[in-house]
Amino acid sequence: MKCSEPSFLLIREKSCLQLDDGQFIIKIGLMNNLNYLLDLLKQQQQKKIMESSYIEAYPSLSFDFINKHPLLKSLILWYQQLGNDGGRKLTYEFIRLNLPSSLPSVTMLNTSISKSNAKISEAEFRFDQLQKHVDDHNLQYAFGSEDATSIIKKIKYDSITNTFNGFPTPLDRGVPIKEYYRTNSFDKLKFWFDSNDKSSLLNVHMIQPVPSTNQNIILRFFFGSLPNFQIHQHPQAFQIKTTSHWPWFYLREQQLLLFFQDATHLVTKWRNRLLSSAAELRLGNQFISINHLYDIIHNETYTKLDHGLTKSDINPKDRQNFSSCLKLTSPDCDDF
Repeated sequence: MKCSEPSFLLIREKSCLQLDDGQFIIKIGLMNNLNYLLDLLKQQQQKKIMESSYIEAYPSLSFDFINKHPLLKSLILWYQQLGNDGGRKLTYEFIRLNLPSSLPSVTMLNTSISKSNAKISEAEFRFDQLQKHVDDHNLQYAFGSEDATSIIKKIKYDSITNTFNGFPTPLDRGVPIKEYYRTNSFDKLKFWFDSNDKSSLLNVHMIQPVPSTNQNIILRFFFGSLPNFQIHQHPQAFQIKTTSHWPWFYLREQQLLLFFQDATHLVTKWRNRLLSSAAELRLGNQFISINHLYDIIHNETYTKLDHGLTKSDINPKDRQNFSSCLKLTSPDCDDF
């Protein structure tokens, strides 16, 4: 293409290479970037066409319709759980195709989830949203939970909030300061890395409202009041006898209030200690280590059918692998 426009000549000079015969070819890097941009635009266009065609085919499944029906919201949560448990999109799509016009598409679910403001941000307490939810649904009771777990010390950048997460957040009257570590200055970021420690624990506070139509059920649950059974007239209801095989329970026979550890949490803690390269696990005077499990898996005399273990079961990075706990405590593994 021949053109004497100065702006065009400047663009051609920066984006093209001139051959000996006077012809120009576009630089390979620019050509690749252009093809990538075109492919990305085609994907976005195809995505919009799919969304519009689905809405036209199923006009009743709009976002307002989903928000007004708790069942569909439950299905969205169920879809999220499928993704976490390994079923992912194929499982959901298989069920959706076998129930025509009953479930929204994966694209619509993803869009609804992204617009539901469900993202959890560091040091953010949603008191106003909780109050609005309680008032809108006329709720009086809720369950509160709190948990902390060890994490790998590292700093992550959140592009949505433009903050750096992973530093211990300072408090303002007992409440963490939201988006405290936000800066566009490299010197300030360097100062944070040099002067502040990285967090070693992740702490989460959650509230689950109880939408019961009869709140008296909750009161009877907490205070033990039943219409046909007065618990205070049955003192044996508060008695428990532990067997001689449970010497680790220091428990009186009569108790008015009992707290029990979460078995799932305990067994995962035990597994993490077993697979740790730094900590030691003792049973009486004997040590237990991951080396014994390595010997079992790599022993050519036995197979997976004998002990049921795989390499993923002794991967210390997967700290919440409960199925691995079941295999490690199974009778098949104990035999070795």
